[in-house]
Amino acid sequence: MARRVRDLDRAAFRAVFGIKWTPLTAVLRFFTVVGTAGFLWGSFAFAAFLFTGLELPNLLVPWSAVAGSWTLAEGAKYLFDRARPFMWDAEIAPLIKTPSSSSFPSGHSATAAAGALTLSLIYPAFAPLLVPAGLLVILSRVYLGVHFPVDVLAGAAIGLATAGLVLAGATVVS
Repeated sequence: MARRVRDLDRAAFRAVFGIKWTPLTAVLRFFTVVGTAGFLWGSFAFAAFLFTGLELPNLLVPWSAVAGSWTLAEGAKYLFDRARPFMWDAEIAPLIKTPSSSSFPSGHSATAAAGALTLSLIYPAFAPLLVPAGLLVILSRVYLGVHFPVDVLAGAAIGLATAGLVLAGATVVS
């Protein structure tokens, strides 16, 4: 079963990585850069905090979810130590500077899911922008050649679970 999942993961990676369109590459490079360490989500939360009444929970909830998901994903990398796609196959030439950390799970995907979820719930009017932005960060990691699909799915699951816990905790406190 594990071999079948691995083979499907690699086939899905090759299918996504095989799509090359210059305008899409530029967009996904942008989203991967601003998605680094949750920068996009932290910045949005701070700007929204400033412009919507300085309500501290509106800042602390997304920051906590993003920081927590990033910490969990980065910590899990040491447990799994999975080779990145370009290390697994020397013919893969990533389209961005390559990280040296383990591939599993994706920290970008964890923070994207946590940030998009918490911010969409706090600022529902922006959800039509935040959710696609999160999906673009997640997709960018496979498209640019630095993660396998299972890596980004696991990262997104970490982000959603962390966001859910932070949101539940914030509801109990308030």
